[in-house]
Order: sequence, then C-alpha cells, then structure tokens
Amino acid sequence: MKYFINLSKKIFHIKRKMSSIKLCLWPNYMFVNQAVPPGQTEQQLMITLLSPFKNSKRINLCRSPNDTIQIFIDRLKIKCFQTCDKNKKLGAKSGNFSIKVNEIVVSDNSKCGEIFKQNKSHITLEVDDYVFKVLFNAPMIMKAKVNTPIYEGLMLYPFAFENSYNVSLINSKYIWYKIDAKNEIEVGNGSVYVPTRNDVDFNLKLVINPCNEDGQFGPAVEILTSKVQTNNVDVYPYENRLKIKPDNSIRIVTYNILASMYTRTKEAKNDMFSYCPEKFIASSYRNPLLLKELIAYEGDILCLQEVEIQFFYKELSPFLKKCLGMDGIFLRKCGNKNEGLGCFYSSDKFNLLNQFNIKLNDLITLEVYCGSIIKEILNDEFWKQGLQKKTVLQVLVLELISEKKQIIILCNTHLISDPDGDAVRLFQALIELTIANKIKSLTVNNYPKHKVSVIFCGDFNSTPESGVYDLFTKLSLPAEHRDEKILNNLRNNILFKMNSAYNIDVEYSHFTQSFVGLLDYIYFTDDNLELIQVLSMPSHEDVIRNVGLPSILFPSDHLPLIADFITK
Repeated sequence: MKYFINLSKKIFHIKRKMSSIKLCLWPNYMFVNQAVPPGQTEQQLMITLLSPFKNSKRINLCRSPNDTIQIFIDRLKIKCFQTCDKNKKLGAKSGNFSIKVNEIVVSDNSKCGEIFKQNKSHITLEVDDYVFKVLFNAPMIMKAKVNTPIYEGLMLYPFAFENSYNVSLINSKYIWYKIDAKNEIEVGNGSVYVPTRNDVDFNLKLVINPCNEDGQFGPAVEILTSKVQTNNVDVYPYENRLKIKPDNSIRIVTYNILASMYTRTKEAKNDMFSYCPEKFIASSYRNPLLLKELIAYEGDILCLQEVEIQFFYKELSPFLKKCLGMDGIFLRKCGNKNEGLGCFYSSDKFNLLNQFNIKLNDLITLEVYCGSIIKEILNDEFWKQGLQKKTVLQVLVLELISEKKQIIILCNTHLISDPDGDAVRLFQALIELTIANKIKSLTVNNYPKHKVSVIFCGDFNSTPESGVYDLFTKLSLPAEHRDEKILNNLRNNILFKMNSAYNIDVEYSHFTQSFVGLLDYIYFTDDNLELIQVLSMPSHEDVIRNVGLPSILFPSDHLPLIADFITK
C-alpha cells in the first residue's frame, strides 16, 4: 500500500511493508554523505540514489573516500545493472557513466572523497541521458522507529536514528497524520505526538523532513505506525505529585528507571513482577510513560539508574535534549553490563566544568582519591570484595549560570543489590564519599571564589536502619563496625555531613511483592543549599492497586524522588 504527501519536489515512493520507514528520494539526485558507519572506525562515503533504469529501486553504496572515480563507477554500474528488468539488461550495459565537475569529465584516477566534497562546484553523475545532481552531506535519515504498540495518552516519538547523516533533530520538521480510509488528516506538527481518543483504531503516519544545522533540507521519510490502542488510564499517579517549581530554584530528580533487561529474566516473570501483565512491563509501554513523567517533573538535574545503553543513546538523550534542552552523560557498569548511570542537566542553567567516571574496581584510580589505604583494603579478604563488584560512581562538577558563583558536585550511584550485602554497601558508600570529598577539595582549590556544594543521589539499596543513612547524615558507623580500622580511616577523611531531602518516615521508594523499602535518596550539604520542598510520594492506594510496581500506572519498580533547592 502506498501513502502520498505533498512536497515541493516530485518524489518517488518505494513500496514497503507496514510500520517500516520509507525514504522519499528525489529523482535525479545522488546523495553522498561522508561518515563513520555503525561498527566501523573510519569514514566512508555513503551513497544513495534511485536507479536510472528502474526508479522504484534504490541503490546504496558504501565506498572508501580513497577509491578512484573509476572504481566507484565500476561498482555503480554493477548495482545499476542489477536493477534492470531482464529484457532491458543488454541495453543498460551499453550505458555511459561519468562524473562531471562544472560540465568537465573527471579523470578516472581522481579520488572520490576529493571530488564529492567540492560543495561550491556543480557536480553531476551522468548515465546516458540521465543526469543526477550530486549533493554532498545533505541531511539524510536512513533508519528510524516509533514505539509499537501505541496507546492513546502516551507520547509517540521517533527514535533510533541509525545510519542517519548530518541531521539536526531540533531543526527538522515533523508532521503527524491520521490515516482515515483514503484520507490523511494532519493531527500534529512536532517531534512528539500524544494520540487522542479520536485516534484509537487508526494508523498514524509521521513525515520527517530532515534538516541540518545550516538549514538545508533533505529527502523526507515516512513512518507508518500500527493502530492506536485504547488506554483506560485517565490520570497517572505522578500527575498528582506535581508542584510548581519555585522561581530561581534547582529541581533534582533521582530515579531508578528499571532496565528492561531485568524484566525479561525468569525470576522477573515468575516471581518479582509476575503480577504485571506483559504488555505493561514491555519497554514499548514503559518508555513513553517514563519520558512523559520526566518531562512533567521539569527537573533541572536528573540522576537516573538502570539506564540501558540503547535506551540512553537512541531515545532518552535525544528526547531530553530536544524537549527540555538537557545534556546527558552515560556511565556503563563494569563487567560488560548493558546498563548503567545517566545524568542530565539543563544546559541553560549549568556549565559542565568537569566530570569523573569512576569504577570501584579500578584500583589505580581509587588510589588517586583514597590514598594508600587501598593497599590495606586489598589485604583484607572481607572488605576487598567491595572493590570487586560492578559498581560505578558518576560525578559531575556543575557551575550554576548566575552571578552567585555556585558550584554543585553532583554524584550519582547505584550500590549493589545483594540482600545480605549491607556491610559491603556501607563500605562502598564510604569509598564514594571519600572520592566526593577529594573532588570537592580540588574544586574549592581551583575555584576559590565559588561556593561549592555536594548533592549525592541514587539507588543505595539500603534502608535507613542499614547504616548507610547514618554514614551520610552523621558520619557514624554501625555498632558492629565502629572498631574497624579501615572503615574509620576512610571516614576520618570525609570533611562534610549531608542531609536527606526526604524524611526517613517515607515508607518506601521500592515496592514489589518480594521487597518493600526506602532505597533511594537525595543527600545534600546545607551550607550553600536550602531545601524548599519535596514532591509528595504517590498514594499507597495507587501503588497497591495492581499489587506492586511496575504496573499500568508506574513504569518502574522504584518511585522517583524530587526535591527543590535554592542557593544561599
């Protein structure tokens, strides 16, 4: 089935399967993009055009910039001949192929990369009577996706722009259509569309006109979606948590967003999340709900845990950049884990002065921050196991863009989840506080006229009585560890205490049928920061309405914590 849009240029539509992407190439144009293809390390020439012998066929080539024009033409001939009908192939082989610059035929020995990048010249490919204008580094989208299935009330957006070249997602134009019988009704014109009740049981189509940073447009692409499904949720619980952000405040959000890889295990399906229907635990439902929630909170800083690599780069980072103007940094867990930590900050509110990606099993780096005590730890069979885990620490040094000369040392962590690992988590927290203390001292020395604060967020996998809370807020150790020399030596190097934004009378931030407890925290130093408010937790009735988390109402097994601060 073919769908058509009105464009200023005549375009050829290539028949394709439902829900796939369709590239609307311009006839008589050859597109050449110099880029590093996925999985490769060196730049190549990515070439796309419609066949001169059968314009419903697309030709794609990947060639080295060092190829000669003769090598390129020989390969192009083969590709073109493959598109011919059998009864036309003989005639096609008599075709004359040439590349011209300003109407002059290019030497066969010329290098492709040098010829095609001459933007100010008139470059053409000629095949018999066919003339193709060569466009170098025009914006091109070769692949993109939208979620499926699609639900009314949940955001729909393109993502996974793989093999796309020179595209500014911010400058590009987006038009959404509802396919009603043979009619196409325009329903939206932004990168994000929220299907309504009127869209239920209809297919949608997204047309993207890609644009680069210079305002140059390239061939449009079309994505046809599956039919919109009914969503019986009128109000999500997060909407009842929302509060207006005070003027000149800094809103901090910490959130373990539940990596999809942990929802597909046998333990998850048969035990941990057995109460959650498969369609609601699927990323196609959870991710749009999660992004809708994050936008609603209007955070200036987001500290996220269990962020999958592909979700970060294909959806989360581009989406938050376009919708909220946030820059993001990802830190992968050790041990080839496909998830890790993600920090985002509003680029119009903060300057990134420095960042530290710290692996707790990187002993050389740890010794820089913790000193010779690392050698003592390695000689202790019990405590050294804390340095053998996959735990990582993300630290950003952010300068507030204002006249107050304020700097925030932002720390984001996810401690181990071993049910019997309280002592190891306490040790890891001590190591991370020692690192934060060192980075703060260095920052104070480097910026003597600035006020420096520390905000420490994350999933600590520790309930308030486990010892980690008292370590952060009182610098005290549990009774059973107060005589431990290694722990005391680490603690004695920490020069600041922290407050918790949420009181420990909050019963839980994690709720499943196997565990309920407060595991997530926002800690802060109060010498230069004042806590204004926190957003209330969801009602218990909403949490247990579908047994536990996640559910149709909540995208994760954790609840986000949100706090507003002002600087002193």
